Amino acid sequence: MKIKSVEIYGYGQFVQRKVEFNENFTEIYGENEAGKSTLQAFIHSILFGFPTKRENEPRLEPRMGNHYGGRVTLKMDDGSLVDVERVKGRAQGDVKVFLPNGAIKDETWLQQNLNFINKRTYQDIFSFSVMGLQDIHQNMNEQQLQNYLMQAGALGSTEFIGMRDLIHQKKQALYKKSGQNPQINRQVEELKQLEAQIRDESAKLETYQRLTDERDKAARRLEHVKTNLNQLTGFFEAKQKEIALHDQVQEWKGLEADLNVEPLEFPEQGIDRYENAKFQTEQLKRDIGLRNEKYQQLSYENEQLYIPSDELSQSLENIAKKEESIKQTTMDLRQTEREIEHTERQIDGLMSNIGWQAIDSDIDTSDIRKSDLSDALKEKRDLNYAVQQLQQNYESMEVDQQSSQTELEELKSQLVSEENFAKKKEYDKRALELREKKNLFSKMKEAFETEQLQKEKQQKSLRIAMIILAVISVGLAVFSFVSQTMLFAIVFAVLAVIFVIGCFAIKTKTEGHTERFSDEINQLEKEVARLEQEYDLNFDLADQYQLRDQIHQREQQFIVLNTKQKHIAQQLEASEADLQQVSQKLTQAKAEMHVSEKLSDDLLIDAMMTIHQIKEHHAHLQTLVLKQQQLTQSLNAFYDEAQKQVTDALPETDNEALFHDVRAWVSRTNSNRVQHERNQEQMTLLEKELKHLTHRLNENKSIIQKLFNFIGAIDEESYYRHHDNYQTYHQRLSRFNDLTKYLENQNYGYEESSKLSEKTSAQLQDDYDKLSTQIDDYNQRYLTLQSEVSDLNAQITHMETDNTLRHLRHRYQLLRNQLNATAEDWAALSYLEALVDEHIKQIKDKRLPQVVDVATQIYHELTAGQYIQVTYQNEQVMVKHRDGQMYQPIELSQSTKELLYISLRLSLIKILKPYYSLPIIIDDAFVHFDVTRRQRMMKFLRALPDAYQVLYFTCAKDNHIPSKQLVTLEKIEKH
Repeated sequence: MKIKSVEIYGYGQFVQRKVEFNENFTEIYGENEAGKSTLQAFIHSILFGFPTKRENEPRLEPRMGNHYGGRVTLKMDDGSLVDVERVKGRAQGDVKVFLPNGAIKDETWLQQNLNFINKRTYQDIFSFSVMGLQDIHQNMNEQQLQNYLMQAGALGSTEFIGMRDLIHQKKQALYKKSGQNPQINRQVEELKQLEAQIRDESAKLETYQRLTDERDKAARRLEHVKTNLNQLTGFFEAKQKEIALHDQVQEWKGLEADLNVEPLEFPEQGIDRYENAKFQTEQLKRDIGLRNEKYQQLSYENEQLYIPSDELSQSLENIAKKEESIKQTTMDLRQTEREIEHTERQIDGLMSNIGWQAIDSDIDTSDIRKSDLSDALKEKRDLNYAVQQLQQNYESMEVDQQSSQTELEELKSQLVSEENFAKKKEYDKRALELREKKNLFSKMKEAFETEQLQKEKQQKSLRIAMIILAVISVGLAVFSFVSQTMLFAIVFAVLAVIFVIGCFAIKTKTEGHTERFSDEINQLEKEVARLEQEYDLNFDLADQYQLRDQIHQREQQFIVLNTKQKHIAQQLEASEADLQQVSQKLTQAKAEMHVSEKLSDDLLIDAMMTIHQIKEHHAHLQTLVLKQQQLTQSLNAFYDEAQKQVTDALPETDNEALFHDVRAWVSRTNSNRVQHERNQEQMTLLEKELKHLTHRLNENKSIIQKLFNFIGAIDEESYYRHHDNYQTYHQRLSRFNDLTKYLENQNYGYEESSKLSEKTSAQLQDDYDKLSTQIDDYNQRYLTLQSEVSDLNAQITHMETDNTLRHLRHRYQLLRNQLNATAEDWAALSYLEALVDEHIKQIKDKRLPQVVDVATQIYHELTAGQYIQVTYQNEQVMVKHRDGQMYQPIELSQSTKELLYISLRLSLIKILKPYYSLPIIIDDAFVHFDVTRRQRMMKFLRALPDAYQVLYFTCAKDNHIPSKQLVTLEKIEKH
């Protein structure tokens, strides 16, 4: 899987940005704050989801409210292109995967194709940064550094080792075999102490039964006294109630006697209705008076207004409506007069420009005539330029001929004779042959000497072998003779003799060099020396060849220059003849246009344009004069007719004030007519209102009379007096009903209330004192018994509520449950520790040897052969120098340790390639490298197979990277 391109809708500082990557290696260059880290975070977010609140990462949502998210185009291992789009939605965003066949997949499909790797694991394995490399130098001891490198090479991260250490630490915090502070040790000791306390508290239960019997007897006596006291209390409360209600009962009995008369009647809401009717009557009388005064005023105003006839008003309004058109006609007349003056001035100016005294309309100023004249002027300019150019070319040709002639003579003076030239060629040929034969002779001599030495070595080895075989044969012959096997003894003796003869027969044949090469070399040396003595050969043959070529070229150039000069002379004569003919044509055109012959040819077209303008302005002037006459006649006719119509209404007006006076008159009459109509409408409305108000006044008077008739009142005073009597009666009735209801609520009916009203206050107080004395006596007895029972209950309750034993047992059970839960946690941690250790062991046994082998190759290449092997034995990572010395990682330099870390990480990526085919992201991880190591590192990354893709983010641009593998991020200015 490779990232082909990213398209950012809105993420951090990027808005609508697209970046394309090379399929193998891409360097993303940008200054600080150019967006390199933002681009990395965008790739992680699209593939694995936006950061959530639980992650310690910023979400980088755009500040301007742009669309949050983007799209990444992936090239899958089968070559197909897949688009992964993630936008704002759920916590990690809504993702869509667009396949080449048009299908759309979801997050599940993406996770399956990423082989269920999460963002943290991807960053720990496939992503490098300078922060990860700096962890190597954070004051680690040897063991910590070994663990860090092993985690990077075998596990890809520190999670498994950190998990194992954390589990072991938690186990130690729970239990130690001989510890005191761990939780389980403390809980066991506390259980032992609780068991001893429970045994002590169990012996305190002997006197409980005796106290219980005494309490039951005292409680029965207390209950008997309480019953009698409750009966007396009931009588006492009833007597208290009679005393409290005695005053209300007396008042209730008095109201009953007062209300024993015939009930009074009064109209419902009689006072409000009367006062409302009285107020409305007075208000209506005032309104009727005001409307009568308004009606009389409007009648007087209508009599004072002047209303003209409709025919006169219509005629004057028509005149007012024509004001704009007449004003426009007047303005057109003045504009026409100004245009006539302006046109006459323009004609005079144009005639003075070309020297005319009178207008000649017969001159041809058509476009065809202008075109002919323009062509003639252009032809004259072209001919003048051509003549000047030809003259310059002719003079230049003469200069070139003289220069070529001089140069040719100088070159010929530098030539050597043909004889010396031929001997020089022969001399160079012999000298070359001599050098080649000397070289060949030297090489043959070296080859002969080498072959002779080899043959001598072979013969020496053969003699030694025959001597050894002769010695062996002699020994075998002696052994055979001693053992009486004569046949073998004779055979071995013969072989020994043959080997001895062979040792002396092998000789080195001395081969001499041939004398023919020496003779040829001597002859060539003599011939070369003879040529040097007899001829002047102190010149460069190549220069002579070049000199002859230059002389030939100069002679050819001289011939070409003569031909060109003749041709230019012919062209110059023809151009001068054409120029004379065009000049005569232009002189004739000036005469036809009646302009001076001294007029410049360049101004001839302008003169024709001026004549054409004079003709146009003259025609326009005649049109303007005709228009002036028509406008003057129209205005005179209008003013004559208007004066006839306004004579009666406006006898003193003139043409200049006509429209002003007419507008004033029309405005005044229209205002009078509108005012008259408005007054008439108000008078009609007032008549209707007066009729309605009079009707309402009569209705209110009728209502007042009906109220008086209902109770038989003759005036307002008797009406109010009857109302006061009515209110007093109903107040007493209401109080009687309230007291009756209150007594009924106290369970006092008519008979009980009547009986209570017959008793006096002295009788009730005497009964109350007797009951109070009896209740005090019973209360004293009740309190004494209650105190006795309370003491017994307190002793029993103390024994029953002494929760020491119960609390001890409860604490014992709780602590026991906690101990069991803690023990289960300890067992679970032990199981997890075993699982983690087993997983790390499997990784070390299976994956780590492969990682170390591949890391050896990478480390050897990155260190330029300085370190030849990476080993992992006995839980130790070590490297071997090319001098055979083994080094611990802590003994290496800073950049060399970083190279070892990078080698292990890259090796792990290669081992995991069949399972995770993901891009490698490097964030400026080589800042501690020198130039050579950085170049070597970049060369290695760029040389990775095509199956890998590397995205290298840096703020230091590498000029050796081709443009197709370079992406530049421009810094975005913040506003």
